[in-house]
Amino acid sequence: MNNNPNGSATMRGGTVRKTERTDNPSRSDADGFTPKPPNVSLPKGGGAIRGMGEKFAANPVTGTVSMTVPIATSPGRSGIGPQLSISYDSGAGNGPWGMGWSLSAPSIHRKTDKGLPRYLDTIESDIFVLSGAEDLVPLIRPDGKRFEDRTSVTGFVIHRYRPRVEGLFACIERWSSVEHAEDVHWRSITKDNLLTIYGRSPESRIADPLDPSRIFAWLICETRDDKGNAVLYRYKSEDGARVDLGTANERNRGDRDDKRRRSNRYLKRIHYGNRQSLLDNAGKRPNFLDEPGIEDQIANGDWMFEVVFDYGDHDVNDPQPNDDVQRGPDGTLTFPWTPRSDQFSAYRSGFEVRTSRICQRVLMFHHFEGEASVGRDCLVRSTDFTYSDEVHPKDVRNPVYTFLQSVTQTGYRRSTTGYDKRSLPPVEFEYTQPIVQDTVEDVDSTSLENLPVGLDGSGYRWTDLHGEGIPGVLTEEAGAWFYKRNVSPIPQRQLDGREVVKAKFFPQEVVALKPNVMLSGGAEFMDFASDGQPDVAVMDGPTPGLYEHDEAEGWQPFRPFQSRLNRNFDDPNLKLIDLDGDGHADVLITENDSLVWHESLAEEGFSSARRVAKSLDEEEGPRIVFADGTQSIYLADMSGDGLSDIVRIRNGEVCYWPNLGYCRFGAKVTMDNSPWFDQVDQFNHKRLRLADIDGSGTTDLIYLHADGVRVYFNQSGNSWGRPQQLNVFPRVDNAVSIMPVDLLGNGTACLVWSSPLPGDSRRQMRYVNLMGDRKPHLLVKISNNLGAETRVEYAPSTKFYLQDKLAGTPWITRLPFPVHVVERVVTIDHVSRNRFA
Repeated sequence: MNNNPNGSATMRGGTVRKTERTDNPSRSDADGFTPKPPNVSLPKGGGAIRGMGEKFAANPVTGTVSMTVPIATSPGRSGIGPQLSISYDSGAGNGPWGMGWSLSAPSIHRKTDKGLPRYLDTIESDIFVLSGAEDLVPLIRPDGKRFEDRTSVTGFVIHRYRPRVEGLFACIERWSSVEHAEDVHWRSITKDNLLTIYGRSPESRIADPLDPSRIFAWLICETRDDKGNAVLYRYKSEDGARVDLGTANERNRGDRDDKRRRSNRYLKRIHYGNRQSLLDNAGKRPNFLDEPGIEDQIANGDWMFEVVFDYGDHDVNDPQPNDDVQRGPDGTLTFPWTPRSDQFSAYRSGFEVRTSRICQRVLMFHHFEGEASVGRDCLVRSTDFTYSDEVHPKDVRNPVYTFLQSVTQTGYRRSTTGYDKRSLPPVEFEYTQPIVQDTVEDVDSTSLENLPVGLDGSGYRWTDLHGEGIPGVLTEEAGAWFYKRNVSPIPQRQLDGREVVKAKFFPQEVVALKPNVMLSGGAEFMDFASDGQPDVAVMDGPTPGLYEHDEAEGWQPFRPFQSRLNRNFDDPNLKLIDLDGDGHADVLITENDSLVWHESLAEEGFSSARRVAKSLDEEEGPRIVFADGTQSIYLADMSGDGLSDIVRIRNGEVCYWPNLGYCRFGAKVTMDNSPWFDQVDQFNHKRLRLADIDGSGTTDLIYLHADGVRVYFNQSGNSWGRPQQLNVFPRVDNAVSIMPVDLLGNGTACLVWSSPLPGDSRRQMRYVNLMGDRKPHLLVKISNNLGAETRVEYAPSTKFYLQDKLAGTPWITRLPFPVHVVERVVTIDHVSRNRFA
């Protein structure tokens, strides 16, 4: 395309780039243009070997580790092709590539960290988020109403959105079908005129299987430029294949073909490099593609490139693009995909989204039927993933979480007997391990001053009084509050120069700016503003209200609730739980045939009662009452999705009803390998402790057995690990207090033993740092096997917060919970023997 006598305009990926032309007097061609020979890239000197192009960095905003590994794909025409990579973030959770890893595939989903979705799109009840961008806000017309287009496209209503902070400069639209409420998809057109469509078909949406109109996420399904090039994304829905339905945790998830199992989607294949232009006869980009015609083109090999994601449903030695749909004579799949060992569920969408698969390879196929050395279905590259359960299959920690151990890229060349292949050295990863420690540590005598009795939660309590992410010890005596600040995260230097982290408290101080209430009189610490700062709430009495925490480590004047709760907070059937995911504690009350909840209105109080009928069968929903002396009822996060579930613990049975939001709870999940804590006649509910021991997000169990403390790890909300017994404390009885506390302020639990008995006055507090000096499940070492090695050291944010505070430069914003951030990165070049830190 040459429309300028002084230069040329080159189209690439929808972007017009102008390249200047230099006149050469020696040219003899009539039109003044001589084609240049292609540039040849010569090999670099020094024996350079290029790796996979992995990139490591520390996130400057969150302080967490970021790691990117590219997935091998072939370049498409005009730059239109998938740019795929998997990314690691030390602050991320589990996914189809293991703990902390995710795929860089864009999507649009409903935001859940400020509240669970309500799916009332007519009133914009939810906030939508585009991957890699800010929240999407509706486009408002000059008259104050949201933009709505009912005439441009027959059968669709179009609403436009913009990022809250503009940076994309793209047109973002939501298309809703007039006739079918469940037919909703999104479109974006970039400034380069690149069209991307999300969730055009049900296969590219994550929606409630029982109500398809409740769409939680729209996955990318098409990308098209203005020249007729396109990239098509295809997904495979979960189907329960090869899942062991005989396990207790699968009992209420339905049969293998139950549609409740089919909510999740896995990216299965990507097609690009179409031979026929997708523009219409007028040379314009149509709103919708001819899907039957597209499928015919794909079947005929008219799309030259195909990326296939292998979840165990392809032949290991000679994979073909369609192995996942091949069936034998009996009608069964030849290569059914296998479930992962750590299947897990999330419920923040308002329904269960269960991840049962893990990606094992990404295969790159070419379809050039006219080339003898390639032909149809020719494998040219693969990116292979190896996981922890393959490296250490008998490791008891594996069912908890799966970790990506290595990534290998392999090139293939078709031969008469199959393929010749050659692989790059793998990029290997190491993570911190959850190894339970059994070393008892003493708290030094200086820190124990003014703590004459054990911390049992009555006279002395663990409290993060100022929202610093570190619990201190609060005492109330004679109407005054006394507080011992916890400074344990600051390392203590030993005589040999080593720095160790041990429990340490500052001397007791009087809380001068104290509300005019007594904790012994019923006042409680609650975070009504959801800002991480503890407010002092007075729930009973003639005037309920709160004292809100301020920035000067004091409290503002008393504010009565504008909407008070006409309930007795001493009612044993009343519990505080976040039912809508907005960070505020709502009130949940169990009655004989119903659940009653009062939504939190933050500092204004609580809403009026809303009643939800209980299920007639406890297998379908909770039929419990909190004040049941025959069993233990708790509110804890068992699945790791950040929502508190209703948990029932009996001797030999642990089950829970997952929180679906707005006082809705899912079917009962009975966990496998539920422990027998003690003999039937000796089991005591008061000896149970619930805590997230390893900081993974799921709640673990601790039982104070007479023979020692027994620890049970939660394995992804499905089952329990083998008990680990700690015979570390002098005794375990009713006279001592044993509490799981984040004593060291690093996000993992310590088991703190304290005693009020005179015989223990010299060593009245001891503790076991269950996870040791390092938080588990974090990436600590990357090796590319080409001589480069990267080691990462972490520290909790509380360490830096306290150091800055003691140095006289306190943080403007405090974190109410510890975050493990990168403290030090060491890069080692084993070839040149250099070390950079």
